Amino acid sequence: MGSEHKNMKDFKDFVHVVAQSVVCVTALWLTACSTTPNLPHSSALRSQKPASLALPDKVQFLQTDQRWADQTLGGTFEPLGRDGCLVTAAAMALVNLGFRTDPGDLTNRLKAANGFTDDGWLVWAGVERATGGIARTYFYNRKDDDVVRACLAAGYYPLVKFKLPTSKTHWAVVVKETGDGFFIRDPMVNSRTPIALRQRAPHIDAVRCIGVPAQRA
Repeated sequence: MGSEHKNMKDFKDFVHVVAQSVVCVTALWLTACSTTPNLPHSSALRSQKPASLALPDKVQFLQTDQRWADQTLGGTFEPLGRDGCLVTAAAMALVNLGFRTDPGDLTNRLKAANGFTDDGWLVWAGVERATGGIARTYFYNRKDDDVVRACLAAGYYPLVKFKLPTSKTHWAVVVKETGDGFFIRDPMVNSRTPIALRQRAPHIDAVRCIGVPAQRA
């Protein structure tokens, strides 16, 4: 299913509700290491831990869900059920932002938008293309709590990378911070409520953020 050349009806089916109160962010392509006026540069970040900071948490997707577990990533034979944690986390972020999608649908849209490398790795600019330029991706060189906190405060969903006990790389989406730390929706953990990030890993290895700028008047 195409994303850039689909008709308006198909596009409206994908974009169910676009939040009208999200902080305005002007982002460039992630591959260009974009910067925005409302998400501070990493060098300017300071630890200002709030009592509580939460974004909408509307959905939980598991990469092993049989509805899409056998779909392959890009032009590879790698299935979502085994290696689709990042696509699944991105799909949860997009649904929370108001898009009507799921990991299987997003995979198809990313394929149509050249959103995967030949090795099946997600191309971050592909997320923007697959949403018709409505969603924006954001990149920080740093990988600490202040980076995650800055994205949450701006209304962007942080996708965090960490290593599992098996040393395999894994991704999850952060939906809130409380006095007990960050809480995530993990594509491999079936839980009624978000789980503590610290239950999964002692530290994070990378942060990418997905959000929607405020709509133009």
